[in-house]
Amino acid sequence: MSDMLEYLFFSRDISDQFTQLLKSKQLVWQESIESVHDSILIQVAEDDIGEHWDEVDDFYDDLAIEDQNRLELDKETSTAGVYIQLQSGKQTVAQVDPEVLGRILDVVDSNEFSTFIDVIVKSVEVPDDSSICQR
Repeated sequence: MSDMLEYLFFSRDISDQFTQLLKSKQLVWQESIESVHDSILIQVAEDDIGEHWDEVDDFYDDLAIEDQNRLELDKETSTAGVYIQLQSGKQTVAQVDPEVLGRILDVVDSNEFSTFIDVIVKSVEVPDDSSICQR
């Protein structure tokens, strides 16, 4: 059985945009509601996504930014979250200051930021104690 890719959303209409793309590519998904802010989790089998991987991933990155921006604009919300993909395939959200996140995203694009976060996560999950110049 293939691993499941997980896509997390906070807004129903944003998740619906994502599932519309999945429908248009004839991809099968599962939806569940997570306990983190009652977020919406969409799961797609990694083996099924195939040739659509780049398009789906890029679309998710764009939607995740819009979803995050909506969350930040919610007057009852004083925090923001950064989506983190763990080596196990699970996804979680790190709570961060929305002003700091906004300043970061004013300087780097979402792909650069995602790459930066991925490096930190990998370094935590698979520590390398060698010096930086030896890597």
